[in-house]
Amino acid sequence: MEEIKRDTALNIYQRMAAITADLNTVGKNLHVDTGKGKGYKAVSERDIIDNVKPLEAKYGVYSYPASRTVLESERLESETNYNGVTGKKTTFFERVETVYRFVNIDNPDEYIETTTFAEGIDAQDKGSGKAMTYADKYALMKMYKISTGDDPDADPSNDEYYRKPTDRKPPVQYDAKPKDELVYRCEKCNHPLTIYYDDNGKPISLRKWAEGSKKKFGMVLCKPCVDAVNTNEDK
Repeated sequence: MEEIKRDTALNIYQRMAAITADLNTVGKNLHVDTGKGKGYKAVSERDIIDNVKPLEAKYGVYSYPASRTVLESERLESETNYNGVTGKKTTFFERVETVYRFVNIDNPDEYIETTTFAEGIDAQDKGSGKAMTYADKYALMKMYKISTGDDPDADPSNDEYYRKPTDRKPPVQYDAKPKDELVYRCEKCNHPLTIYYDDNGKPISLRKWAEGSKKKFGMVLCKPCVDAVNTNEDK
């Protein structure tokens, strides 16, 4: 393999500016099917990486997601009707915050970071993967000023599409973790719920406790807050 020669004295800003100058417009080669014969064209992650990767190697930049935070994680259900039979469809939604880092290979202590936000929704439990892919793709696109040949401002927004729902109830709050490690939080003191026990010494599941306290008090409460509410009611 031929060794890549580069100016090792360049700082991270000079390297990224050089990559930006060498990059061309990336075409929208991905067709996204939205159902019922409709869809749209988009820039794929592969097209972005295929354009960026050789230039990062050429100018000595390594980019990667330094951290991710799940801001919202929900399992949604909707009704379906096929040939008169009603069923349920489960969809997984994730919203993530990603801190994406660009490092000077010849001076690893020097780097630039950008923060991106992305949402992913999928019926096959791939919502988190989609959200991460979008976050990484747009970090590269924005930091290297990659043009896709169009302008989103060319399409005017219609206010009627952005009304807030009036009948939506706030979901049970929890920190996003794997399904069997949900961490519910008290909506009054914001402390995480721990395992509590009934009068017979049996553990009460976090989900059961959270749903029970929400049904009785109108919000998810930890045991100390439940005790405080009961004490005030007894006075």
